[in-house]
Amino acid sequence: MSLLKYFPFIKLSFKNHLSHTMRMIFRFCGCFFFMVVFIELWRLIDREGLLEIPYKITDLAWYVSFTQMFLFLSPRFFMVINEDIRSGDIAYFLIRPISYLNMRLLEGIGALSANMVSYYSVGVFLLWLYIGELPSGGIVTLITVMIFLYLGSILHLMFQLMAGITAFWLQEAEPMYRIYQKLLIVLGGLYMPLTLYPDWVEKFASFTPFYTMMYMPVRPLLNEGTFFENVIMTLGYFCVWFVLAFMLMGWMYRTCVRRLEVNGG
Repeated sequence: MSLLKYFPFIKLSFKNHLSHTMRMIFRFCGCFFFMVVFIELWRLIDREGLLEIPYKITDLAWYVSFTQMFLFLSPRFFMVINEDIRSGDIAYFLIRPISYLNMRLLEGIGALSANMVSYYSVGVFLLWLYIGELPSGGIVTLITVMIFLYLGSILHLMFQLMAGITAFWLQEAEPMYRIYQKLLIVLGGLYMPLTLYPDWVEKFASFTPFYTMMYMPVRPLLNEGTFFENVIMTLGYFCVWFVLAFMLMGWMYRTCVRRLEVNGG
């Protein structure tokens, strides 16, 4: 019963996001543009022999496409919390008989799910046409990656919420999110697999949430290790970081609420 009361937030956010058709189209086109740019970049690097690439170029093309998709799947939900705090609306939400963080998180999942409809249907189909073939792991690997990327995007939403919560202290969440985003780009392996970085960078990244939310979900596309090993390892990383994220998010929220200063409303 306690979980069912939050379902309308997912449903409403899902429908609301789908209703903004032009915004979704422009965002999708932007995502596909960056996918094509990085696919062609790696094709050029492979063709000119500028870097020794230990992967099949088709698999690498799918990898960089899905890491780009990861960035566009999740809505920028830290801005919602930032605005709630700056406007003073947070005071109204805190007295409602529902958890503010759960409400915002589920709204984010609703918007994420709406994006998933177009990216996982039209987006994946267009990628298949553009790249010319499926990844070496086949359709099973592709579907597994799509599921893991969705879970990674939910974890990304949770850390976005934490960035938003810092507005309790800083009055502005944007600087904290920018730092978080840059770390995600480097330690999540956005532009190239972490195995192409120095060993110490990959080792350090494996202890961060960015490794789990972006790199691990798309790693099976590179055809490294066995399919079973990748699935078990990724699920293990998710279990650890979801627990830690929930604990950290709750602690930050309780700490910040005690220092709440409403700036308007």
